Amino acid sequence: MTDSASVFRADRRSQDNGFALLELLIAVSVLSLMTVLTLRISRFTTEAYYVFPERYTRLKSEALLTGENRSYEDETKMNYPPISLGENGVVNQARTIAFPFGNKTREIVIELGTGALVFR
Repeated sequence: MTDSASVFRADRRSQDNGFALLELLIAVSVLSLMTVLTLRISRFTTEAYYVFPERYTRLKSEALLTGENRSYEDETKMNYPPISLGENGVVNQARTIAFPFGNKTREIVIELGTGALVFR
């Protein structure tokens, strides 16, 4: 009887050492998922900074060509108010839009009148 009890204790001691393969796989999966989500969020804000001028310029050109008022709505979920363009492509309210870049912030300034874009 003492032999089986000592064998049971030896088996139990060998099971408690280290991590199981399943635990290690779960930890690596969680870390990789967090990394992917972080990279996607930073790529999204970077992409918005480069896409905004193209869409804004296209809308301004449409206002000039059609002679109608246009409004640029926030398509990037950056939560800035709509930008109104007059029938001749002029902006009636200047504004600055901030785009987060990691630990820095880049800004695009829309000037009053002509609506020229200034990148900072």
